[in-house]
Parts: sequence; C-alpha cells; structure tokens
Amino acid sequence: MNYKSLQNQIIEALPQLQCKKCEYPDCKSYAASLIEKNEKTNKCEPGGTETEAHIKSILSNQSFNLPKQIKQHHIADIVREECIGCTICIKVCPVDAIIGARHMIHKVLESQCNGCELCIDQCPVNCMSMIQTREQITWTWPSEQSEQSKKNYYRKIDRLDRIKKEKELNRQKILEDRDMDEYISYALEAESRKHQKIKKYE
Repeated sequence: MNYKSLQNQIIEALPQLQCKKCEYPDCKSYAASLIEKNEKTNKCEPGGTETEAHIKSILSNQSFNLPKQIKQHHIADIVREECIGCTICIKVCPVDAIIGARHMIHKVLESQCNGCELCIDQCPVNCMSMIQTREQITWTWPSEQSEQSKKNYYRKIDRLDRIKKEKELNRQKILEDRDMDEYISYALEAESRKHQKIKKYE
C-alpha cells in the first residue's frame, strides 16, 4: 500500500473534528505522524478506543468492521446577552460554523458545528458552552456528515491562504508603487539639477 492510500485510510478512520486534541493541527497531520513518526494510536480523544483499534488495523493491514460514532454529538452555544462580538471564536472555528461581525452578537450554525470545542476556552468572557443538538443526533464517520466537516475545514484553509496571498500581492504593489514614486521624484530632481547647471554654464 502506498503512502497516500495509507494516509487516506487513516484520515477516513478519524472523526474529522479538526479539534487538535491529538496535539496536531488537524486530522491529516495526525494521520501523517502515525505513518512517518510512529506516533501513538490512542491520541484521538473523540474517537476513543474504537478509533484506536481501527487505526491499528489499518497500520497492520487487517480488516475492521466495528461501528465508529460518538454517541452524543454536542455543539457550541453562545449566550447572546454576554457576547461582546470579539470574533475570536469565529477565527478559531475550523469549519466556519460561527458567524457575526466585530462588536455584533455572534451565532453558531448548528448544522455546521462539529463539536470540536476549540472556541469554548478561547472565549474571553466565558459566554460559550457545549449543548446537545436539538435533534439529538450522533456524530458518525466515515459519513456524509464527517466528509462535509472535512470539506468545510479545507475550504476555510483555502480561503485564508487566498486572503494571505492577496494581502502579500497588495503589499508588494504598494512597495512597487512607492519605489516608482521615489524613482520619479529622484529623476525629476536630477533633471532639475541638470538644467540648473546648464543655465549656469550659459
């Protein structure tokens, strides 16, 4: 089995919460470390022992048919009266499940929140908590649910990368424009000095 195929199998075995509880930036990074660094197979806290067993079976090329799911899927909730609109939770959410503008009350998109909990500890006024979903659904994987969560994560990564590149291009343009302005100013001064010398000679 080639590296890419093995990594994809391990990624599919993970819940796609991108919660960083494994101490890696995302599920893909943890999957890579399991192959490249012989990382421990028990570091996916949301997945627990079943996910650990699944990972071990993949690494040893054995079959695995046990169901994989979180029995209770909780999502983030914001106490509207206490939200100060700081946007910190929006920035740390890996799947764009929180919306709102600066100094405006934020809202969690229940259908998009994967329950990673990253926003909870980051809230400076402690107005966030985890609650049971209204439909009391479970989080299962691999499934359309986990696949969509993965797509939302990489969509945000791509968007932030695109914004970063655009900012860098704008910065370069400003520098180039400033350099051109300085060059034009220098050229005009040089031309002025040249004419002054010519007149003095005449």
